[in-house]
Amino acid sequence: MPYIVHHISRSLAFDPELLSVMGDAYDRSLQLFTRRPSEAVRHAIASQIIVMTERGLRDPVRLCRASLAAFCHLENEF
Repeated sequence: MPYIVHHISRSLAFDPELLSVMGDAYDRSLQLFTRRPSEAVRHAIASQIIVMTERGLRDPVRLCRASLAAFCHLENEF
């Protein structure tokens, strides 16, 4: 969870329970990689989790899937 907190803008406020959900989603996302993803990948995943949480998504499994789907979509554009 600390990595998620690091990326949250000071203008945003999430309660501790929601931060826990976001941290769970982030951890789930990283566990799907066979090796530790790069800083850029971790940043992209964290950013997407924050964006999806701001849009109202609250389930850690769905946040995980959404963050990876958005990341994969970005990867395919390069």
